[in-house]
Amino acid sequence: MSEQQPDAQPQVPAAEEERKVVVFAVRIDTTLREQIEGLRGITGHSVNDVGVEALNDWVAKTLTDETVQQKAMAELDAEEKRLQERRAAIAGILGQQATGAETPSEAAPEAGTTSRGGRRPKTTE
Repeated sequence: MSEQQPDAQPQVPAAEEERKVVVFAVRIDTTLREQIEGLRGITGHSVNDVGVEALNDWVAKTLTDETVQQKAMAELDAEEKRLQERRAAIAGILGQQATGAETPSEAAPEAGTTSRGGRRPKTTE
């Protein structure tokens, strides 16, 4: 007789444990529902298990679609452009260059004060 540990549950990564589960319902026709009910009865899967598996498969397939990848990259590029335009507008309001890489003290090294009006510490050069 084999002895089982009472806490023998599969180890789930911490990120998986913290995920919230939400309801995601789909409408299907009765023929598909009957097929799912029949197959899940044979396999022992719950309707939820079947739905999660189907959605995971769809996501995996869609993520490998080259057209989807191109659209995603185009959306990222458009979002980056919008952020750069916003950065430039804000910098224009503040009277600074919108380079993104420069700190306020680097953007105007000849100024004797910081962008908030305080004195910059003296540097020895």
